Amino acid sequence: MDSLSVTLAVIALLIGAVADLLYRVAQQRGIEAPNFIFWQSTVFTAIIWTVAVVSWFAFGFDGPVGPVRGVAWLYGLPAGVCGYLGLTLFVASLRTGDASVNAPIFRLNFVITALGAMILLGESANLLKIGGILLAILAVLVLLNITQITAIRSDMRSILFALAASGFFGVAGLVAKAGLDTGEIGAVPIVLTQTVGFQQAAIITLMRRRNFSITRTVFNFAPGIAVLQVTWAVLLFESLRIGDASISYPIVQMSFVITAILAVVFLREEMNWSKGGGLVLAIIAVVALGLAG
Repeated sequence: MDSLSVTLAVIALLIGAVADLLYRVAQQRGIEAPNFIFWQSTVFTAIIWTVAVVSWFAFGFDGPVGPVRGVAWLYGLPAGVCGYLGLTLFVASLRTGDASVNAPIFRLNFVITALGAMILLGESANLLKIGGILLAILAVLVLLNITQITAIRSDMRSILFALAASGFFGVAGLVAKAGLDTGEIGAVPIVLTQTVGFQQAAIITLMRRRNFSITRTVFNFAPGIAVLQVTWAVLLFESLRIGDASISYPIVQMSFVITAILAVVFLREEMNWSKGGGLVLAIIAVVALGLAG
């Protein structure tokens, strides 16, 4: 595997961790998930399409962005809808759940993408790769301390939201990787078409709720998170384009390691043996996956 792919995945990991923490802070200040996600995705869409249009005018379709072919729409639209459902459920889960717990659950979506890539897309499997994935799963289970969580009735709805979010996001990653594997599109075109599917789902949801208001919290946090998410998405899909999804995706989704540390340091969330053990296992998993290529 190209070392560049691993490097891009690690940078995306760090950016994703900061975005997850900011989601938690925004939730603590009171937001409605669909409303917040709509405005965040609006800024996201405006940024990525502006960059694309400027690139097309400056360099043509042979420039760094490249053309948006039909295959990009075929894979990007459903990936965008799944991504919207996953992200909305994740943000909603943070309303009553700890970021140091729900972020790892959400990032478990790499299991679906990684296994799907090996089984459905024909990616190779080796001991380091399989071992890294198993270590990552073990890290999440240890970090969650399921016995303790299931004893807290008020947390269960939050946990279920996070699990559902993980499933949708995992499918989104697998669909996007399948599109990139065609060799007909680059990272930015698949992100561009995903924004259309994502934005359509966001608009439909908000029309049903009839709440397009921009609160102070939305104004303060949505644009910044959108910038982080644009950077995260481009880095992730470029890493997927040049490398294996069964390596890049698990590395990127291990961002909960940094999120958990930041949540303990800045949000004063509790640190215990299960969180500490899970973080250590996650770090080992990232190293193993980085060497798997």
